[in-house]
Amino acid sequence: MAKQSFQDISEIQKHCKLKKFFPVYFLAGEDSFSLNEAAEALEKAITPLLASEFDKQIYYGSSTSINEVVDFAQSFPFGDGKKFILVKEFEKMKEEKQSSLLERYAKDPPEFSVLVLLYNASLKSSEKGFLKVFAEHNFIFEAKVLKEVALVNWIMQYTDLHKKQIAKVDAEFLLSLVGENRGMLEMQLEKIISSLGENNEISFKQIEANVVSTKEYTIFNLQDAIGAQKKTEAVKIAFQLLEKEGIILLLAMLNKYFTSLMQIPEMLEQKLPEQMIARVVGTHPYYLKNFIAARKYFSDAKLLEISRVLFESDVAVKSTPTDHKTILLLLLQTIFSE
Repeated sequence: MAKQSFQDISEIQKHCKLKKFFPVYFLAGEDSFSLNEAAEALEKAITPLLASEFDKQIYYGSSTSINEVVDFAQSFPFGDGKKFILVKEFEKMKEEKQSSLLERYAKDPPEFSVLVLLYNASLKSSEKGFLKVFAEHNFIFEAKVLKEVALVNWIMQYTDLHKKQIAKVDAEFLLSLVGENRGMLEMQLEKIISSLGENNEISFKQIEANVVSTKEYTIFNLQDAIGAQKKTEAVKIAFQLLEKEGIILLLAMLNKYFTSLMQIPEMLEQKLPEQMIARVVGTHPYYLKNFIAARKYFSDAKLLEISRVLFESDVAVKSTPTDHKTILLLLLQTIFSE
């Protein structure tokens, strides 16, 4: 059976802008950032429509009952305004009566209440019970986890919203530094934007100064040390990254780095533009010169040997009790051996 599709959670912003609200919002998905952002947007838009602060209630699924929620939603407000009810962690509400109560409520919800349910997981089906009624009335909104391309677009939209600009390649660079956690991305963007002053453009240098400098070492520092054949420095950086990031991520990043080195000669031979080469190997054009310089130290045979040892290291991490520092040190010895 084909997976059901629901409205995208971004539609919530349109409801808030038009001040036209559904009586029920079931916000579901694995993107907690989008779920919380949508719930906050609804709360912010509806709060001015409340006649009393007593007409707003926030519950948690782990510590409340659906009876309590429905009773509050159905009781009349203190004035002629609306009521706002938010249930966080709805997935933790485990009651047999939940389905029938919400099903009856959704079929005839009071006009004065807006009930928002946050479900921090993907929906497998909406063909039974209250979810079927929710789906029939378009009350279900889905928050899908954004992947790399969508996150780059989100970064550019975020900066545009704050009257700033960022080039796509620099948005990709920021993403490579911070990762795919939108909460962390937003925090770093806020910091960068606040440092711009009257300047309207976020540049590579500003990202490097505000983001890279917040970390003692990054994977880029390790790559530079390896590429420059600085063994002592590389070991020091690698061990610190091991403590911060864990060996699985570290092995993955090193595998990506050496795979990129393998690709460089062919692309240089084809005389591809540097920006295209940088995109293929997954780095910023600013760092490409370091990749090209590093490639001269590693023959094809050496890169194949490193690739094999990276695979063996990954297997050892997942299937043996060997200390992770030992595994990493043996890998580095292979990388720097003649």
